[in-house]
Amino acid sequence: MKSEPNLCVKMVGVGCAGLRLLDRVAAAGFPATNFLAVDSDCEHLQRCQIAERIQLGETNRRGWGCSGDEGEGANCVRAARDRIAGKLMGADLVVIVAGMGGGMGGGGAPVVSEIASEGGALVVALAIEPFDLEGRNETARVAVNRLTQVADTVVRMPNQNVMETLGKNASVPECMEAANGHVLGALMGMGRLARADGELNVDFAHVRRLMTGYHGESSLITVEVAGDARPRALVEAILNHPHLNAGSEFRNCEGLIVSLVGDESMSMEEVDEFMAHLKTAASRAKVILGVHVDDAMGKGMGAMMLMPRRPVKEVLPTSVKPEPLKISMPTTPRNQPASTRDFQQQQLPLVPISKGRFDKGEPNLHDGEDLDVPTFLRRNMILN
Repeated sequence: MKSEPNLCVKMVGVGCAGLRLLDRVAAAGFPATNFLAVDSDCEHLQRCQIAERIQLGETNRRGWGCSGDEGEGANCVRAARDRIAGKLMGADLVVIVAGMGGGMGGGGAPVVSEIASEGGALVVALAIEPFDLEGRNETARVAVNRLTQVADTVVRMPNQNVMETLGKNASVPECMEAANGHVLGALMGMGRLARADGELNVDFAHVRRLMTGYHGESSLITVEVAGDARPRALVEAILNHPHLNAGSEFRNCEGLIVSLVGDESMSMEEVDEFMAHLKTAASRAKVILGVHVDDAMGKGMGAMMLMPRRPVKEVLPTSVKPEPLKISMPTTPRNQPASTRDFQQQQLPLVPISKGRFDKGEPNLHDGEDLDVPTFLRRNMILN
């Protein structure tokens, strides 16, 4: 499987869940230049036979995992930042696969994403969320939010969806295999975007323009149909996919990356009909289309669709916005003349000083001073 000329694609598995898929994806022919396995658990790393392995935390973890500690996972990756940056150098597209419920995946994957982004690559992260019974949902939610802030786009892959599809009577191996197959199918569908051997190839420059700096989630779905009227049935299958909330997100999306695949009997008329139905259902979307022929499809027709979703920003409702502080001050209205009423001299209500028995006599004045008033009062003298 050939990739687009001069397009360098690298895939990084972080932690146990990511490593578990790397060899299977590589063996299935994912068009990556390099596969990189990153973990502190030496036992998990030893199981990777195709991917290049990077052992983390050799001094502090000493071959053990991170015990669910996201902070420890992040620290292990930061300590190996230069090594990882060197391995990712020159990549145009970096695909990161990690489980969000573990310490290395939940804590380390955002740091790997940050390193890849600093190197100039478009970063797409597949975040595998744990089963409900694992009790790590809150940890996974925080990890996904952290990953979304640094990756260009994040595709959430909840394991619980697989369990609900199979039913309660499914065995543990069946659930695990179905969960891994779900992620594997998504990755292989994504891999078609980087292929150069299709009948109509996706221009990576358009993909990069649509998604670089997006920092939001994307819905990634794969559907297959067979029988008559395949183009219409394929679009209807997309609209009814459980991940798209009854098609409401699809109808309001702004961009779509679609990889259409069929056998050699797939005609140009069918491709044109598919695009007509697709644009009718998502009239606002800019569609980037790739078409591939795969005889393994038999008489079926399939599509992989990657739909970026704009991040929702919290906006304070106008009804609860704080109003500016109002200060009441007595002011004279503009252009109104000041009051012109006449002012009168008022006499201060001073208390007269009593003269005792001489109160009724004539005052004894000399040079304007009343000598009947004691000197210390007339001259404001302070007596000690």
